[in-house]
Amino acid sequence: MRHPRLPLLTLALLTLTFLFRASAHAQSDIPVYDDALGSGWQNWSWATVNLSSTTLVHGGSTAIAVDASPWSALSLRHDPLDTTGYGKLTFWINGGPTGGQTLRVSATLNDAGQPAVVIGPLAVNTWQLIEIPLVSLGADDRTDFTGFWIQEGTGNTAPTFYVDDIVLKGSVPTVPPPPLVGMALYEDAFVNGWQNWSWANVNAAATNPVNSGASSIAVTSDPFTAVYFHHTAMPTDSYDSLTFWIHGGSEGGQVIKVSALLSDTAQPGITLPPLTANTWQKITLSLADLGVAERPDLTGIWFQENAGVAQPTYYLDDVRLNLAPPPAVVHATVDARHILQKVDPRLFGLNTAIWDGAFDTATTAELLVEADNQALRFPGGSISDIYHWETNTNDGETWQWATSFDEFAHIATLTKAQVYITVNYGTGTPEEAAAWVRYANRTKDYDFKYWEVGNENYGTWEADRNDRPHDPVTYAHRFKDYYRQMKTVDRTIKVGAVITATEDTEVNYPDLSVTNPRTGAAHSGWTPVLLATLKQLGVIPDFVVYHRYEQAPGGENDAFLLTSARTWPDDAARIRQILNDYLGRDARRVEINCTENNSVYSNPGKQTTSLVNGLFLADSFGNIMKTEFRAFFWWDLRNGQEAGNNNSASLYGWRRYGDYGVVTAADPAGPADRYPTYYVYKLLQHFARGGESVVEATSDYNGLGLYAVREHNRALRLLIINKHPTETLNASIAIDGFKVDPQAKAYSYGIPQDEAARTGTGSADVAETNLTLAGNTFTFSPAPYSVTVIQLDKGNRGHHGDHDHDHDDDDDGDDGGD
Repeated sequence: MRHPRLPLLTLALLTLTFLFRASAHAQSDIPVYDDALGSGWQNWSWATVNLSSTTLVHGGSTAIAVDASPWSALSLRHDPLDTTGYGKLTFWINGGPTGGQTLRVSATLNDAGQPAVVIGPLAVNTWQLIEIPLVSLGADDRTDFTGFWIQEGTGNTAPTFYVDDIVLKGSVPTVPPPPLVGMALYEDAFVNGWQNWSWANVNAAATNPVNSGASSIAVTSDPFTAVYFHHTAMPTDSYDSLTFWIHGGSEGGQVIKVSALLSDTAQPGITLPPLTANTWQKITLSLADLGVAERPDLTGIWFQENAGVAQPTYYLDDVRLNLAPPPAVVHATVDARHILQKVDPRLFGLNTAIWDGAFDTATTAELLVEADNQALRFPGGSISDIYHWETNTNDGETWQWATSFDEFAHIATLTKAQVYITVNYGTGTPEEAAAWVRYANRTKDYDFKYWEVGNENYGTWEADRNDRPHDPVTYAHRFKDYYRQMKTVDRTIKVGAVITATEDTEVNYPDLSVTNPRTGAAHSGWTPVLLATLKQLGVIPDFVVYHRYEQAPGGENDAFLLTSARTWPDDAARIRQILNDYLGRDARRVEINCTENNSVYSNPGKQTTSLVNGLFLADSFGNIMKTEFRAFFWWDLRNGQEAGNNNSASLYGWRRYGDYGVVTAADPAGPADRYPTYYVYKLLQHFARGGESVVEATSDYNGLGLYAVREHNRALRLLIINKHPTETLNASIAIDGFKVDPQAKAYSYGIPQDEAARTGTGSADVAETNLTLAGNTFTFSPAPYSVTVIQLDKGNRGHHGDHDHDHDDDDDGDDGGD
């Protein structure tokens, strides 16, 4: 993940946009300060405050002047208010003649401060409007809102700053946008990860003519030049056609050839009839005719001048790939005898973070137990490489983080979670790591088994004080020291090294090169150089650590995300091959672990808090469960809301903010404080637990994810994911090797539950229903955008018509020792 894992609450001094989730009618604005405090508001500040300053004024005759010593605050209080129908806190702020102040804005609930939003540094002698969504302050739809602080945020004395015209703003109720049946390439801009790689003369923000929205693409072509829509390689099996609107401009007559690209290679194209002047035309081309149907590697679309002459300007608008209609019947099969492997309890893991001020609470313990969490990781991503566990501080700092190691350990041991600890490689020492092991497992007897040396140390975004930072050879030599000193303290622990999934990524030092013993090819990437060096040093890690995020910020797309998890088996096979190649026979004792996964690697937008990300979590789990990955940790339990990232209407979901966490910091946590990812994570406990057997399950439609687990010879459970945004699928599911009792139970989560969280009407929790099945082949119709677990119990012999397997369906001889 290519950014520090610090509290993701820092907001720029720009107006923050937010689509308010309140379901009631908007309330009238509440003035907090306008030349004086509003009705019911009181000054509870512990900074030096002048409520009647005339030095710098935004509106009216006075403003609030604040002289803040370290961590002191302007604090304005009211008796408990109901914030239902209110959307944001707004105020104007001025840095005064000095400027540079960095401040923390926190709401108070029952006079208790909530996680802060950081603003600043303030500009000199400039009034700036700050608008902060109440949801970012943890104060939306609350009945116990008692005010807010504007606090000095660096631990230093701040020059005088000024605040004026403070208002609690009413919000406008909204409904979620309808799901889009397809993927837009251009809608007023290049979207969904599609980029403008054109070599024709292109204006992507032309305002006339426009087919819809505010702009179109104006194209002026020299001979054989093209508009080029580029995307990272993506599968096309969910789509059937390309649609666009095209306009010949004032002259018309242009001859345009449309071609698609596979792995950046153009396929035979389709030449359009000469364009008509002053007319928008809708064109639909099948992906089969473009030569890219059912392919895994679509990387682009060209609109190319094809007459070999300079062309007058023409226009493109509303370019999109259309979802293929689902089949009338989706055929799915489960072979309960074909056991792939056992379920490892470490697959049910969540990352935790030292900035989570609500972690060591009864609410956190209840949330983890409710979801039956099995594993936790600490202290939190990139922060690990500047974190000193004994002082609970960052390198070079004196202030302490919200959650210490012992506070983390309290919840981890209370909930009986297996634990992964990431020790400080970037600014730490092997001695510090060994002392951590000694304290954890000898002094405190926590018995924490899994220890990672650093976090993503191949990445230049990580802190690294070594003479050659981000150098795999340096890392290998230091890993040897960490490994030996930590194991000297406790030989039972497992120590892991960080890797990437290929031989040619993160080439930080081109002067480094190793030869693959199997292929004879030279490689300079982080992983082969690291492994070859470790082999030479005679130290073999107990496990390797892989992190995976599917998309770059700004390029999120729902349909793309819901097809991406299918490549987990490719990653597992590739990593295993690399381990085998460079470690030889020693590779057999090295586990593969994933300790971070989410949808986007930085700047989370609304997709992270949407139902779609919940479906993706389920699909990632279902796919990784079939591989040799032994641990799977979602990023993360709590992180913090960000309102200023990708909140495009092309993404499904009603929350106009992003958050990597599965829950908010609210205490207690209400239905809307649990995101869809939490409910799906909770749902998975009904599907699989450690020690059970993963069995073969297939679907002939990629829009229906199907996974299966067998609990010895007692039950068979199916995980079914409908990835289609609008269609209920008609699935015919055939079970082989397990006699199905007609009475079954289903657990589900989808649009109705997500809507209940939005509106406050109905249950937002996992739904439980009873099913009556026709036999070993039955029909099930999962709703759009839904995740369902069906528990199939063992039927009585002769109870069904599955006579083909009556002779042996109680035979567990193939169960691998169940």
